[in-house]
Amino acid sequence: MDATYEYANQQAAEPFWKRLQKFFLLPLDKAVLLRVLGLSGGLVVSLLLLLLGGLGAMLLLAAVFGLLVAGARFGFKIIERSSKGYLVPSDYPLTDDDLVATYLPYKYVAMNMIFGGAAGLLTYVLGRNEVLGVLIWGLAFVVLLPAATMRLVMTGSLRGALSPGELVKVIRRIGKPYAALCAFVFFADLSRTYGMAFLGAAGGLGAGLAAGNAAGAGAGLGFGGVVLVFLLSVGFWYFSYVICALIGYAMYQYADRLEISVVGPGEERLMSSTGRHADIKARTRDALIGQMVSSGEIKEAIQLLQDDLRDRPHDLSLHARLHTLLLAENYGPRVEDHTERYLALLAKSQNWREALDLVTEALARRADWTPRQVESIVPLARAALQKGQPQLAATLIRGFDKKHPGHPDIPQIYFIGAQLTAEHAHKAADARRILQFLLQKYPSDPVAAEARRYLEVMERIGQ
Repeated sequence: MDATYEYANQQAAEPFWKRLQKFFLLPLDKAVLLRVLGLSGGLVVSLLLLLLGGLGAMLLLAAVFGLLVAGARFGFKIIERSSKGYLVPSDYPLTDDDLVATYLPYKYVAMNMIFGGAAGLLTYVLGRNEVLGVLIWGLAFVVLLPAATMRLVMTGSLRGALSPGELVKVIRRIGKPYAALCAFVFFADLSRTYGMAFLGAAGGLGAGLAAGNAAGAGAGLGFGGVVLVFLLSVGFWYFSYVICALIGYAMYQYADRLEISVVGPGEERLMSSTGRHADIKARTRDALIGQMVSSGEIKEAIQLLQDDLRDRPHDLSLHARLHTLLLAENYGPRVEDHTERYLALLAKSQNWREALDLVTEALARRADWTPRQVESIVPLARAALQKGQPQLAATLIRGFDKKHPGHPDIPQIYFIGAQLTAEHAHKAADARRILQFLLQKYPSDPVAAEARRYLEVMERIGQ
């Protein structure tokens, strides 16, 4: 019954400020350590490109960029997986894919640029006061950036990460501990930045690189310089992954408040002095459900879990566990009913990855399945497009206008259909006809402006 769910391991999360030493030890986990050494080794090998002169310097920049992207993707994976309850990177599921972090590094850079631009503009407008400038930059990069990073991982959307209302909501839901999180992230970032700067200056790295450009990598840096570059890279990624682990765990700790679906095993808590604050009733029930699952008493375990859901009807982690148990029970009507309720909660909280997985699972059970809440089809189809699942998007919108004549979402369905036709079926003429029909029949619909811009872009490309 291991596949059913290790419910007994899901206990109260230890506060992040009580486990700082574990964050600093996480980069020593085998999976993370190999990644750090691989990235640092790749940087050292890339220094050989300096032997090629000017062309080599350009190739070196490209290699460094590639290493930064690869390292950042793994960092976002640490945040995302930690927030879902996978706290040890070596234990990440083998079937886990890296699609979740494919574009996040680029969006993260764009987010920082937007924050920086907004802070700079605001400082200029308010009179270039130095004290005020420090406060504005501190607000952007110390106070708001952790919340924005959480939103970016949760939604995968740059727009979702920059929404002021959503950022405030994240901060309010975490509460006072958010200030401690910002402080820890800030000082870890200071350690990374100034520690590397001090080490580089002490080792004469700048002079070595300048000489390397003139006389070749080996002659300029020497063995000591190469070792220094390696150590600087190790330090950079070490503190980067510490910060990622800290943010990811904070999301896991407050998963119920942030509406994050916890599907991993978490970390088993031992009965100790730190455990006296845990909810004894909840822990006893967890153990009881674990025993029931192990002995095959699935229906009884489901009943206990449903009792928990009456008190916490919006707890996504409880719904994830219940859904797994219902699949093990294999009673169709109950699975279908819970799929709809769980899907509605996932869509409301913008947990699109889990929502699309749930849709895929439902379609595998029944090919003609469609969400009962018709208004959820458009956001699900858009999410499928954004996540690189065009076939799923096409399945969701297929026949919508005939099944739901007169529905207000029909114009958006047409627009999604045009996108699929143009970008994935590569039938530009058909896509233009769909867009022209949309603009003719629904000229005042909000999606019409978006469709008009899309059509204009298609026309320019066609010319």
